[in-house]
Amino acid sequence: MNETPTHEPDELPAVAALRLLSVFSAHQGGAYREHFGALSDALGADVETKLARFVVNWAAERTAGIVVLTGNAGTGKTAVAEAYCKATGSALPTEDTLVEIAPGQRVVKDLSGLPDAESRAAVVRTVLELGSGQTLLCANEGVLRDALTDTGATEVAHVLDQALRHGATRVRNLTIVNVNRQRPTGDPLWGQLIDYVTREEIWGGCADCPFESGGCPMRSNAERLRRGDVREQLRTLVRVGSGEAVPTLREVLAILAWAIVGPHSCSVVKKAHRDRGASAFTATDGYFGRILGQGLAASASERSPLLTGMRRSGLGAVSDLEVDGWLRDASGAPERVRQIAGDPHITRPDHCVTGRTSGLAGSTSPLDRVRTAQGELTFYALGEMVSTDEDPTRVEDGLDALVHGDGVSNAPAERLWRQLVFFEASEDLGGEKAAARRLLDYRHVVDLVELARKTAAGGDTVIELNEIVRGLNFLVTGFSSPNEGLIVPDPACLFARDPGSFRPAQPSLVHSQVQLESLSLRVPDSGLVEELLDVDHVDVELIVQDNPDLALRISPRMYEAIREAAAFQGPVGQGVAEMNDLRGFYGRLAAHLATDRSLRVADPDSNPPALVTISLPHFVKRAT
Repeated sequence: MNETPTHEPDELPAVAALRLLSVFSAHQGGAYREHFGALSDALGADVETKLARFVVNWAAERTAGIVVLTGNAGTGKTAVAEAYCKATGSALPTEDTLVEIAPGQRVVKDLSGLPDAESRAAVVRTVLELGSGQTLLCANEGVLRDALTDTGATEVAHVLDQALRHGATRVRNLTIVNVNRQRPTGDPLWGQLIDYVTREEIWGGCADCPFESGGCPMRSNAERLRRGDVREQLRTLVRVGSGEAVPTLREVLAILAWAIVGPHSCSVVKKAHRDRGASAFTATDGYFGRILGQGLAASASERSPLLTGMRRSGLGAVSDLEVDGWLRDASGAPERVRQIAGDPHITRPDHCVTGRTSGLAGSTSPLDRVRTAQGELTFYALGEMVSTDEDPTRVEDGLDALVHGDGVSNAPAERLWRQLVFFEASEDLGGEKAAARRLLDYRHVVDLVELARKTAAGGDTVIELNEIVRGLNFLVTGFSSPNEGLIVPDPACLFARDPGSFRPAQPSLVHSQVQLESLSLRVPDSGLVEELLDVDHVDVELIVQDNPDLALRISPRMYEAIREAAAFQGPVGQGVAEMNDLRGFYGRLAAHLATDRSLRVADPDSNPPALVTISLPHFVKRAT
């Protein structure tokens, strides 16, 4: 019996689905759960979060109570509500109001969708007054707070405040979860997210796909993102961005979609390849540039705070002598580097002949090609042309492509090269930590992740605590020793400094000191929030005297300033938000701690810098 032949589609369903996931254009219907059907048909089963598993188990147990999910749009609240509904054998309601989906089980899909404050307050009042059964309520924080105020539910408002601070709070039968604390880079969620858009089974190819001949940048991008080293490097970038913004699942998927597909479709790729062959697509279409928003208009990329934070990593703009040398002369580079550069002696050894070869002789995909005024070349061929060619015109054109690109759509080749090496040759740079230190402006982000994980596991962090105190002391007083503990300057001296300037301080009065024994480190996400949400420990808090009100949250950017201050004891750049955080932290310390009786000055200009005690003249009454 003959089997029915399978026909490859003209347009790969995964490509159409990823274009719908974008939040950078008007075609973003798939980014919303209510319009998710087309995506699920193409991409398969939804990503399973820890929060979704919790509500599914809760639905199965039928334990009475109220679960409130609050957080920004795109954090996955509606997806969790849909999982809860499926667990009860029901579909997600189309209305945003209170709906009983099964006997004793109710859902408010989106409190924000109700038309006015009165209707929202009425729904919240009804939910709180219900004495039995289960209710799942989804609401943005501002809308929920207003509704609680209108209903006079001060006790519930207090629980909400605790949940916003700690991530999740449970009081009797009420559980409130701050979904903003969910982190896409946690295990195993990160792997699921990447698999969701890149796994091999959804990238089988369309009819007449030019991938096998090295002509489809979309399938090449998906293939590279299935590599473990690429995923880990991308996770580092997202961690940097999440230090400055709430990394919603919607944003992460949109950025991944843009990185893989960009503005292309299967028909566009096939037509361009048919017309222009191997020169149709270059590294400009590679995931390593598009993951940072390359090709997007500034007005579009600004819609994503996470993308903005990732771009501040400086990937591609940070020069490294060895990495840049590999581009100009790849002959002495490691084999992996020569392979991604398109060296024909590695990628096409059987086709190598003496004499001048084609500029694309060693190319295996669009990701190793760059566009120049002399035509499309591999990174290897570009380096050869710049370094050894005797034609000054060709050398000049190569240098323009290397340093400037074409100023419109073709990014500078040296930037693309650094990005490619960061993702695909990190082992040749000494590993993940070394690659981040050498090619990112955040040279200590991997150290911060290690410190956060050690802190969460209850490990010994005495050495790291000393480094943090050393850096903080230098930032606020110019006195860098940790031996005196944490120096708290007089608020007038700290607040008189240039806002946002991490510069050496002038001599400042000392308000008080906190000994190292009274300082500790902890991670913000601990306790119930770890049970309910996928978290990733990427920042730490410095706690004074075990008082949660006397805490300084150290994000990647703050940690960078602290470590550089400790290491270099010199200016480390600007950071308005971080300086304001320091001011608030030290202001709270000054209000809480008693003032030292002696008058002392932290003098960074003394040699060595020291705490100097000032003796004021003492006048006594003259005897008559």
